Amino acid sequence: MQKDFHFYGIYVLCRCKGMLPSDSKIVAYASQHTDDAKYSHNLAFENGGYFKQVLCAHQFIHPDVFSLDTQYGVYVPFHFIPGNKGGRFQEKMVCLENSDIAQEMMREVSRLKEKPYTLHRLGIALHAYADTWAHKDFSGLQSELNDIDEIDVRNEEKKAIPKIFAHFFRNVAEAVIPQVGHAEAATIPDEPYREWSYYSVYEDRQIYKRNWMLYLDASRSIYQELKFFLKKNPEFKAMPTVHWGNIRSPFRMQLMTKGSLEERCESWMKKINASAFGFECLPEDKDLTYDEREWFREAVEVINEKGKNDKYYRKENFHQSNWKYFHDAALSHRFFVHSELLAPREIICS
Repeated sequence: MQKDFHFYGIYVLCRCKGMLPSDSKIVAYASQHTDDAKYSHNLAFENGGYFKQVLCAHQFIHPDVFSLDTQYGVYVPFHFIPGNKGGRFQEKMVCLENSDIAQEMMREVSRLKEKPYTLHRLGIALHAYADTWAHKDFSGLQSELNDIDEIDVRNEEKKAIPKIFAHFFRNVAEAVIPQVGHAEAATIPDEPYREWSYYSVYEDRQIYKRNWMLYLDASRSIYQELKFFLKKNPEFKAMPTVHWGNIRSPFRMQLMTKGSLEERCESWMKKINASAFGFECLPEDKDLTYDEREWFREAVEVINEKGKNDKYYRKENFHQSNWKYFHDAALSHRFFVHSELLAPREIICS
């Protein structure tokens, strides 16, 4: 999934369940930032202190992008929650939509009473939860189970398909891409309007997917998980609820909307401004934007001096900043998935 769902889709679902725009944005921002927290260097502050960032995603052009540390520490806990089906370890690592493990991951968030990063943890969990639909049948580990062939994208000219892969792989030859996640399918599983098929070499069968149907089912399940969360944490519910039956159709139409990522994001915003999803569009909704460095800039000042290393300064109230809370939540989420969800099931990833 991409920003159109992880940020705008999650924001709309939060608003439909009666959350304030400010709280909805925290959840949605944390959800999308799980794809943008690609910095792993530690920050030694000139005004005292030291902070270790949590890597939740990885830049594609990077020597460690497919390393074992990245597979187990980034892809598995944040993007490819194991479905725990099958006999072999590699089979258990295959991501399955709405699996028991994924549901238990969501239930844990509802129990985080009085944590300052509860909403940030909710956003991170919702990212991983939503990805169980988009990434179903793929594993976050390098595995022959991810080997696919004969990719056919419906309603797309044959000559346009190579462009999808060229954009994803950039200057890297497809032949050197290891079988990790859905790398062999490029961005196709992450685009909601796609209808496509492929041949699974491991399963020896053809698989057909309508992404928009998967995403719609994910949206309905996220709506229910937010209902459970707000029942356990009623302090975050402040406005009337829009029933799922009233938003299913506009959600389906939005998910089927074709276009570039930017065009799809603009479409979400137009519908939010038009109150198309059933909640009143408030001034805070109209100003909704996502800037992947916004939280960082609010928490940290960077001084650039030519020919020297950057200098970092903690801003006032750094310890209460959304950026710090996001990384606290990411660390908590990763530990929970590795040690309390997977390890008791004999899936050792840390």
